[in-house]
Amino acid sequence: MSRSKLKGRLVDAQGNLIGLVRVSMLGGLWSGEIDLTGSAPSIVSLFTRFEELVNGQMLSLVDDLEAEISQFGAQLLVAEGEALPVGNLQIYPAQREVSFRTT
Repeated sequence: MSRSKLKGRLVDAQGNLIGLVRVSMLGGLWSGEIDLTGSAPSIVSLFTRFEELVNGQMLSLVDDLEAEISQFGAQLLVAEGEALPVGNLQIYPAQREVSFRTT
């Protein structure tokens, strides 16, 4: 994939919306803005808890949440209809920031 900027939808394995993203690639990592409007409250709650643990530097507890997040089977759907598998998904709702890798 040669694009360095993307707009798309992050969805789980069942096609449920996680969020709308505008991201740029830097060093193999996509990062940018996320809009969680329309996301399930359980998704927002999970990532809010993730953000609180990271900000509180409770990294031993972050591992469990990262395992739960990886079970989403997240994919990035881009305008051309491509579905790109997503790994290392990190969402910070308060900051409206997202980062992930495509695999």
